[in-house]
Amino acid sequence: MEQLDIWGLIQNGDFEQALRKADLEYAVTRDEFPLRNKVYALFHLKKFEEAVLLNEQLIEIRKGESQHDFIFCGIANWILGRKSEAVLIWQRSEQCIYKDAAGGMDLEIILYFAAIKIGDDGLKKRAIKGIKRLLKSKRSTNWPGPLGHYILGDLEEDKLLSYVSSIPILKERQLCQAHFAIATKKLEKGELEGYQRSLVDCISYGPSSYLEQLFYLAKHDFEVMPGVEEKR
Repeated sequence: MEQLDIWGLIQNGDFEQALRKADLEYAVTRDEFPLRNKVYALFHLKKFEEAVLLNEQLIEIRKGESQHDFIFCGIANWILGRKSEAVLIWQRSEQCIYKDAAGGMDLEIILYFAAIKIGDDGLKKRAIKGIKRLLKSKRSTNWPGPLGHYILGDLEEDKLLSYVSSIPILKERQLCQAHFAIATKKLEKGELEGYQRSLVDCISYGPSSYLEQLFYLAKHDFEVMPGVEEKR
């Protein structure tokens, strides 16, 4: 029987085994790739303090070049209740070299979400400014660029979803991102039932969506909503 790699174990729900395999591979190779997969396993196991430390290690290894590491570090802090620290970490990542294909749209969507959750109008204005800046670039034609147009009210929900790729793996990931943006706008409007439904949609697209950092913010927020335990 063929042994699963780390990502295969995560997709299979074998998160503890994925952690062990990641540590073994890193000990041998000293390559950061197993550590990146380990982050996903830690989030699924809700080992958020460990996730903070691991992402801080990755930030140091990569000399702060990758926005990915800062975003995950911020999410772990956010889930742990350290919301101000999370926002500062996310804002630090705006200067990173390596971002998503639209130049960092995921980050601005996260900051917009955070602003609504904590009621920070200044942060919301800053996120809107960041989204508008990114949309001026040719890179914004790449996914997740359309999320910015949706947040600003330039796209209706159906039109946003029409930009999602038809390639199965990409489709799962992009639907996860799209429904996070949809959930964020529903939260902003005070449509809490719609917000909850959109969070459910966001986390319902299967293991490929585990690669999306927005998945973990949505999953946490859904799980802490009143009445969720009773419905399970």
